[in-house]
Amino acid sequence: MDSVIVGVIGTLLGVLIGGFLQQAQASRTRRWQQADALSTAKRRVYTEFLRAISASYAQALSGQRTRSEDANLLAATAEIEILSGGEVAEPARDLADTVMRVHARIADGAGVAESAVEDVDRQRHRVIDLFKADLGIKARP
Repeated sequence: MDSVIVGVIGTLLGVLIGGFLQQAQASRTRRWQQADALSTAKRRVYTEFLRAISASYAQALSGQRTRSEDANLLAATAEIEILSGGEVAEPARDLADTVMRVHARIADGAGVAESAVEDVDRQRHRVIDLFKADLGIKARP
């Protein structure tokens, strides 16, 4: 009789431990999937942000500034603020503001010093490095 009870208890413990381990693995898998989805969303919005800056610059140089890329840039910036921490979002917001201001002056023909354009480009590269660090991509030297 005692061996039957020990066998039943052992079986029940095995079922409980197996269920617990299965739940722990499922929880870990969900966390990985959520992290992957967040990384994918960030990668998409970072790309859109940088694409909007490039398109805005092209519009400014051509003098055909429709401000459509400003809207795209602001939308991408808003998404960055939602998806990323302040260490990434604040420099991105600062860059977006600077880009729109400088590109508007270029498009108006107001004359922008080459050094101002180079400063914006340096700021853009710093933000790209922040994006890469946030995504876990090693920056090139």
